[in-house]
Amino acid sequence: MTGTAASQAIALALTPILTRHYSPEDFGYFTTFMAIYAVLGAFATGKYERAILILQDLKDLKAISTLILVISFLFSLLVLFSLLFIKGIGLSTSLVDNGNLFNWLFLLPILIFVTAINTVFVSYLNYQKEFKELSRTRVVKTIVTIGFSLLAIFFCNNLGGLILGEVLGMLFSTLYLFPKHRILFDFSKETKNRIKVLSLRFKNFPMFTIPTDFLNQLSYQIPVFSLNLLYGANITGQYSLTKRSLDAPMSLLSSSILEVFRQKSAELFFSIGNCRPLFIRTAKILLLLAVFPFLIIFLWGSDIFKFFFGSEWAQAGELASIFSLFYLFRFVSSPLTYIFFIAEKQKVDFFINLYMLLSTVLIFILPNYFQLSLNAIMWVFSLNLAFIYIVYFIFSYKFSLRKI
Repeated sequence: MTGTAASQAIALALTPILTRHYSPEDFGYFTTFMAIYAVLGAFATGKYERAILILQDLKDLKAISTLILVISFLFSLLVLFSLLFIKGIGLSTSLVDNGNLFNWLFLLPILIFVTAINTVFVSYLNYQKEFKELSRTRVVKTIVTIGFSLLAIFFCNNLGGLILGEVLGMLFSTLYLFPKHRILFDFSKETKNRIKVLSLRFKNFPMFTIPTDFLNQLSYQIPVFSLNLLYGANITGQYSLTKRSLDAPMSLLSSSILEVFRQKSAELFFSIGNCRPLFIRTAKILLLLAVFPFLIIFLWGSDIFKFFFGSEWAQAGELASIFSLFYLFRFVSSPLTYIFFIAEKQKVDFFINLYMLLSTVLIFILPNYFQLSLNAIMWVFSLNLAFIYIVYFIFSYKFSLRKI
């Protein structure tokens, strides 16, 4: 088992302990924190890390890395000042229904900045094909995150234990890589000049990828905000466990395939203009890995969740059954959508994500006009997402062959 797989397995194996000591409400508020972090994180790097796999010159790599560092620092300051302003004018309790949660939001600037640095290091490791080092990094993050969350049970048995675990996990993961890769950050005059040139050369990344990723993240986090507003923190927590439990095995099975596919597809695309055979082989592997596990979740999701996580998490199992079809298509399509970036089809990606956002908003407006149950809304949401990933798969297949 690789380090990446081991870290995912550890997180999945210890989740039943967390669910028996943290309530669905704790998970609900923690998920709201992470949703805000995910949406804001779309802006943190300018998306210039996408250029790391394309560049060849070390001096250019240093320039892009330094640019990311500066952007993320300034953006983190902006988030901090925004939070201080919101608290100063007394809107903190209006924006979130738990005053204590708002105080934890002041960790967001730290988490955003540290994550940006970590993103640079991880992108560079992938560029260098140092997959073992990538695996060790993920193991460090997982051990610290889960370890502190478990330790916090004895002195901070609430959402703070989950939030601090996430922040410390990212911090220690970044500190693990920092001594060896800090040379990527360079503020020399030559680097500053290169930053000006490269920022213009790759201007499509911030112009199109930031809006695309923002829409993508907002689309995925709208259910969190909507569920919290419509049904409260308990249901939000149930939904969060569904995502946590299904995302973990997805990463466990596909992360290694994704890392190899990203590197090899870029090499083939730029060398011979065709990575379609690799695309087809990878799609078949992903499909074979996914069908049986997601069929089991579809048929027995509620019973499985009650057995592993406790009886109070039965609703999460019902949601897992509903989302199993979407996760099947996402598992197969998501790694392959990297084709959009190497083929420079960010505009197409943007419009797909725009549809995702608008359709998700529409779906969660439905309860205001129709008498629909929670499960009915979730079915509509799941089928819509499945359709979107089918579209992604079709376009990725099309773009895998470069037109000359």
